[in-house]
Amino acid sequence: MIAKNYDEIDWAYSQKKLAVLQHDILEAYKKKDSHRILITQNKLIRSFAARSLAVRKVTSNKGAKTKGIDGVSITTKVDKFKLIKELKNISPSSYEAKPVRKVLIPKTPGKLRPLGIPTILDRVVQTLYYFALDPIAEEQADIRSYGFRKYRSVNDCVIYLKLVLGNYTATRRYVLKCDIKGFFPSVAHAWLLKNIPMNKTILEKFLKAGFVDNHIFNTTEEGFPQGSPISPTLANMALNGLSDCIGEEFRMTRYGDDFVILGKTKEALLNEAYPKIQDFLKIRGLELEKTQVVEISEGFDFLGYHFREFYDPARIKGTKKGIFLVKPSKAKIQEFKKLISKTVRENTKSPMYVLIQILNEKLRGWAEHYRTVTSQKAFSSIHYHVWNTTWAMLRKKHRTRNVKWILEKYYCKRLGNKWILRCEQSDGKSEMTLFQIPYVEMRRHQLCDSGNPYDPENYEYFERRLSRSARYSILLGRMRSNLLKIQKGKCPVCTNSLLNGEDLEVHHILPRKDGGSDKPKNLLLLHKECHKQVTNSKNENTIAIWRQQGIIK
Repeated sequence: MIAKNYDEIDWAYSQKKLAVLQHDILEAYKKKDSHRILITQNKLIRSFAARSLAVRKVTSNKGAKTKGIDGVSITTKVDKFKLIKELKNISPSSYEAKPVRKVLIPKTPGKLRPLGIPTILDRVVQTLYYFALDPIAEEQADIRSYGFRKYRSVNDCVIYLKLVLGNYTATRRYVLKCDIKGFFPSVAHAWLLKNIPMNKTILEKFLKAGFVDNHIFNTTEEGFPQGSPISPTLANMALNGLSDCIGEEFRMTRYGDDFVILGKTKEALLNEAYPKIQDFLKIRGLELEKTQVVEISEGFDFLGYHFREFYDPARIKGTKKGIFLVKPSKAKIQEFKKLISKTVRENTKSPMYVLIQILNEKLRGWAEHYRTVTSQKAFSSIHYHVWNTTWAMLRKKHRTRNVKWILEKYYCKRLGNKWILRCEQSDGKSEMTLFQIPYVEMRRHQLCDSGNPYDPENYEYFERRLSRSARYSILLGRMRSNLLKIQKGKCPVCTNSLLNGEDLEVHHILPRKDGGSDKPKNLLLLHKECHKQVTNSKNENTIAIWRQQGIIK
């Protein structure tokens, strides 16, 4: 049944419908039926389910309010539903992609990264084609490629390197670090148009849209903008096959356009692997900017981590010379400390609960990212920096008050520690405390299997990974984390992952105005969009289904 308004959309059904269509595309690709691929892709793009989910994905993420060159943003449910209906009339011949708006964002200290911001309409159309293209990209993917892929993360890259380089039987002790010169702006359009299995007219319009920089239009004869919904998938497909190219003698892991090659000798990496990589990239209009070969005892930085084998005579075994450790890189630690200092400075005059809330979000995110490696010292160092920064801010803010007064007003005692920053919540009824990063429990990451998440045979495996990730996540507060665990990481309304980038809200099964409590058994964690739908929907059939599922009473 096609909904008559945005609140009536059955998101769970839409997810199932999209999954069926994506599986059909995957099956057509496995049979090498290019004609069937295009037909099924077109069917997906025109389907109400895919159009609805594309609009929701674009308008619900954190960059939803970022405007393209047309200055248009879509926030109301009426506008969202109108856009869903309009998408049905878009065809390769009628569609015209608008230029992206170029912006510069910080990359590393002293460096900026260009991003291209498409219009809302272009983002939605690209998301539709991402839905249609990603099942094929996953099937083509290198076995040790983990960037911009469903259910994969940077932790998979890290644990793979740790397993290979830290194994006492491993003979590959040399690492070739490679940087591709201007990857996103440099990929050859001719190669993409020849090798990407999607409608070529649409793809060419994406690629040739151009960009606007300081109100000046610029054409694009090569590459694609970093920041577009389909760009990560195109990037992966451009580099898929790199692992096979270098041969079985070497090992590779890749995250987007960042990759390292592992070999037995420095000479083999430079004389055998390096030329093969150059030839592979040249066909795609790319070239290496700089390379470096290091022995693991020297250590190297990759993806914000530092990898190194430390000499220890008590741990020598096989080819190991000691203990192999992975830590947060010094650059990332310093970068995060600067971010903390900046956050405190910018919120000096804000209510304390605002500052603590912002700090907690940043601390939890950093801890979640690095808790799978040897991070205890880094966490303690960051905690000490946070304490120093906040204490200095409070002393400056209350120049006339003594230490005892500040201690009693802003700090509380937990487990023998009397210096835990606290404040009352905005409701004035409960207490909020600063997240204690030194006490984060370290968690071993399990390397992801190579299966395709769009293949029904692998659904159960990736469901288990999602559930496990939810069980150990620390990204949310205590109450929300408990709900996340209970729900196994899924939203009961749309059945999608709760950690997909959308805002989350707590839903009362029995509303408080009707006597509902704040106990966990009366609470559900929902996407903000899903919560709005549950609150506002007047469709009797949908309401009946939600009652049956225990979402409402």
